[in-house]
Amino acid sequence: MSDPRYALWAEGIRKTFGSTEALKSAGVWAEPGRVTTLLGRNGSGKTTLMRIAAGLLRPDQGVVSFMGNAGDRHTLARLARKGLMYLPQEPLGVPAYRVSDLFASVERTFATGGTKEAIAAAGLEALQAQRVAALSRGERVRVSLGLALARRPLVLIADEPLVGLSPKNQETVARLLRGLCAQGTAIVTSGHDTHALLSFTDVVIWSVAGTTHHLGSPAEAVAHWQFRQEYLGPLFQVDPPAPPEQA
Repeated sequence: MSDPRYALWAEGIRKTFGSTEALKSAGVWAEPGRVTTLLGRNGSGKTTLMRIAAGLLRPDQGVVSFMGNAGDRHTLARLARKGLMYLPQEPLGVPAYRVSDLFASVERTFATGGTKEAIAAAGLEALQAQRVAALSRGERVRVSLGLALARRPLVLIADEPLVGLSPKNQETVARLLRGLCAQGTAIVTSGHDTHALLSFTDVVIWSVAGTTHHLGSPAEAVAHWQFRQEYLGPLFQVDPPAPPEQA
């Protein structure tokens, strides 16, 4: 049975690919207005778990519940119609579209209003005539999150949204994600840019060896001895040291 506190809830997830067991018994959840972040090494099962939660993969075992509706027949298309939005590591797979075309499509499909406000919030006014193929990765991520602001999903799953971004763009992504939270969106994200992720995360889940462990708030996660030893490193600081001043 799912927990009514969560818009998205997955528990006891097992998934194998041939002879490889990607997930043994894993879980993830998303609470309205909060960011849940999966942290863990490459190969620990984060992306597989997020793809299962988004309806892109079917688990071999376990249950996924969306808005209180549990089942094993969830697909991304069905979940999208009910209010889920999924952003893979490589967002925006329509290189020939202009940015303005993407926002017009969201407005036609979801009729939520607020498109102009979303474009402004993401700083996309100067990119409206640009085609997706001409955008940098940072610009593509901003467009994706601007579309999310315009669409106002109930749940957003964003797989490694900070990868390859400059610190300035990471700050912009953090601001946009918190803006979605303010609208009531439940967010699940992941990545390895730990300092940046912890700055806007509410709940940390540690993905390790095909399993997951709920660590609580970022402060509780950083204080977790085993997590520090095995993932963060014993010298990890919440606020990284400032670079030395140059003479």
